[in-house]
Amino acid sequence: MVKNLFKHEIYAYLRVILPMHMILLGVAIIGRFIQLFDNNSTAYNIVFWSSVVAFCIGVVACIMLTLVFGIRRFYTNLFSNEGYLSFTLPVTTPQHIWVKNIVAIISQFSSLIMVLISCCVISLGDVCVEVFKAAGYLIKEFYQEFNYHTILYIIELVLALIISASAVYMLFYACIALGQRAKKNRVAAAVGIFFIYYLIMQVLATIFIIVVSVFYEQLRIDELLQYLFDHPILTNHLGNGVVIVINSIGLIIFYAITKSTIKNKLNLE
Repeated sequence: MVKNLFKHEIYAYLRVILPMHMILLGVAIIGRFIQLFDNNSTAYNIVFWSSVVAFCIGVVACIMLTLVFGIRRFYTNLFSNEGYLSFTLPVTTPQHIWVKNIVAIISQFSSLIMVLISCCVISLGDVCVEVFKAAGYLIKEFYQEFNYHTILYIIELVLALIISASAVYMLFYACIALGQRAKKNRVAAAVGIFFIYYLIMQVLATIFIIVVSVFYEQLRIDELLQYLFDHPILTNHLGNGVVIVINSIGLIIFYAITKSTIKNKLNLE
């Protein structure tokens, strides 16, 4: 049944995400076609820069709408009238949550790939070739400096990216789950919970910075920074590890909140 749930979820995304991708690709093709008539006339400049602006808007829209649809999909499928059907399926609550989370992440990465392809199209590959050359050069330099650690860095960065994306979606899921406990204005309640969380994080970050600044000498921060500077291999692994651990903790907490709320405090519209 989980396999069918994955298929249904992917089809739901394709109906929305695929047209967006085609529109973005179409804008890129039109933008490239306009460049074939390159000249210094005022009319050309207006049309050219209009196509550039349209492409930039399309890129932002593609990425943001994918994120918004993933959040909306979770809400409508589990907490609106559709929830009555969803929770009659022979699928557990964790399976519902993780299927939506995984498909949302895949869709987000597919949108990023489409953005990259569209950039290649509108620039006829010039920009992307330079980007790939720069990336190849950096990887080569890293490998010469850090040897096999470079491969570990890439693995760590990919893992950090996946976990971070999963944690972001799970944060929104937790806010939606808590917000649906309100008797009315549930969407507003979920938005409010998100901003409260954001405010708390900002306050904690500010407190942390103040504490480090005040107790800079007592904590021997300068010695720590010098040690990290002298050991770049350890510093890179440590930085990636911190990102992975922090986002993993957040992911676990947000998942636990979402799962517990759905199982014990489900309140469908």
